[in-house]
Amino acid sequence: MWLVLKANRVGQSEWLKMFKPPFDPYVELMPHESGDQLLILKSKELDGLTTLKDTLNAGDGIVRTLNGVAGGVVFAGSSVELDGAAEMRDGRLIRHMMLRTETAHFSIGRGSAEFQVIIRDNDGNIVVPTPAPTSAQRRYAASKGSDFLTHALNYCAGEPGWFDLYKAMECLEQAGFNPRGKGRAEMDRFSRTANWFYRHHDRRNEQKLPSKPMDLRDARRLLRSRVNDALDQLARHTQDDGASARSSP
Repeated sequence: MWLVLKANRVGQSEWLKMFKPPFDPYVELMPHESGDQLLILKSKELDGLTTLKDTLNAGDGIVRTLNGVAGGVVFAGSSVELDGAAEMRDGRLIRHMMLRTETAHFSIGRGSAEFQVIIRDNDGNIVVPTPAPTSAQRRYAASKGSDFLTHALNYCAGEPGWFDLYKAMECLEQAGFNPRGKGRAEMDRFSRTANWFYRHHDRRNEQKLPSKPMDLRDARRLLRSRVNDALDQLARHTQDDGASARSSP
């Protein structure tokens, strides 16, 4: 089975750019007999699942983690939702519906899902790049190698608050990555602000508000960039280990 996703126009466009076939996971629009174009997510993680319940249970976790990955690419909240499942039967796309509580999501200052770069050779001809996974697909694959980084992505999904962001920082540390190493002053400022808003909320009268508290939107961008760094580093290590294994006699 596959997953049916619910997204607004911007979210749909971003996910189609970030998660492209044939690399795993990917999304595509598929025509349905109702006349709608369904946004379908296909993932190898779903291949062995045979029941709707198992597919939807697994899909919840997959979509949440992908929202975390997507948020780190566009540096804004990604709120694509799981909206059911689908499968092909006798050449027909069959949709299995699920009920979701409606929620509203607002965002400003979105980044871009990707840059379009055109490369030309010395004769001015356009060089067609070799197909490769997008940064979002590489980061999702890397997250499968670390439960802590998967948790960090989940905490950064949607519109995280101070609690979620602080937990994401703790997950990075537990995964063996030092989020304070690069730009330590910025991370210290985040930590002081998060401590005041989240950890000491019951003793705020005793705790002095930091002199230069960090804005929540800046905190989201900061933690997402740190999670990106960790995932990219893990992906490079995995690639290097694979290359070393192939070159060994």
